[in-house]
Amino acid sequence: MDFTPTEEQRAVADLAEAILGNGLDIERHRSVEAAGGWFDRDLWATLAEAGLLGIALGEDVGGAELDSVALALLLRAQGNHVAPLPLLPSSIAALVVDRHGSGDQRRRLLPGVADGSTVLTVAVQELLDDRLAEPTCSFLDGRLSGRKVVVEHLDAASALLVTATTPNGPRCVLVDADAAGMTTVEDTSTRRQPLFDVTFDGTPGDMLGRGGGDPAASKVLLDHLRLGICATQLGVTERALSMTAEYASNREQFGRPIATFQAVGQRLADQFVNVGGIRLATFSAAWRLAAGRDAAEDLLVAKWWASERATDVANATQHCHGGMGVAADYPLHRYTLWNKHLTTSLGAGTQTLRHLGDLLAAG
Repeated sequence: MDFTPTEEQRAVADLAEAILGNGLDIERHRSVEAAGGWFDRDLWATLAEAGLLGIALGEDVGGAELDSVALALLLRAQGNHVAPLPLLPSSIAALVVDRHGSGDQRRRLLPGVADGSTVLTVAVQELLDDRLAEPTCSFLDGRLSGRKVVVEHLDAASALLVTATTPNGPRCVLVDADAAGMTTVEDTSTRRQPLFDVTFDGTPGDMLGRGGGDPAASKVLLDHLRLGICATQLGVTERALSMTAEYASNREQFGRPIATFQAVGQRLADQFVNVGGIRLATFSAAWRLAAGRDAAEDLLVAKWWASERATDVANATQHCHGGMGVAADYPLHRYTLWNKHLTTSLGAGTQTLRHLGDLLAAG
């Protein structure tokens, strides 16, 4: 394995960092939050103009045809700047449509994703049930029935990619966001993002792929969602830790910087190790996906680090900041809220460890 980014991958990371770093500050965050919708559309348009929204899509639909590592680097940059954008669900849904959709589905949806005019989202989580690979939502005779929770950016999406059980096994189903027979209830996540609880009652849908649908699509979707969550969490924890290191180096107590206190230094050293573990596990999984290898074990290991150890990072960075960490005009609190949201997405540490145990036992 060689996790050193290629020149193209590095260019993606640098460009994303430049755009997000220049486009977001405290005031911009506040204005987006006040407007509602948790979606910086101007920043989205800038990413589209730079060609970043389609980096993992085929060139024939306007993409750059890069791999999962490049996508992970893009999502890491989003986490670094806690950018309120539908980048994760839209990019992952588009990637799955690109690889497993029919020609018509690809032509209908993907050029719009690449140019920023179309947003996609995913619906894979079900209430009090973390068996993501065994959905209780059902798809029969072109109609979808069941319930999905924690659906992000439904208010901005043109279509949803939904996991459902069919007579032939789990499949992905494309559903128009304005389709009949769909009831939604809006709530709010820990990072102040609108989330939707969606009930399908005979909702018309289109199986992803030709004929009976592509049986590999649902696994590819779940694999890349886990990767995307871990990559975003990596960006969140990296920036929270660097912010804390800078603060501890400048904040003085008893006549010297608090970073020179042994307890503070040891606490932050532990978090340096934790962030390094998230980074290593995430890029190991990304490399395997990009190389076409089975990444199931690596993804669960990465998700455990991005849940359990990321929680340690949040606790330590908040603690070392003291009261400053929860100040509304200081950026750290947003990173802590994002950390909490990502920690529990697709199952927190305990659920992830259980899935990993099941995988190892089965092998």
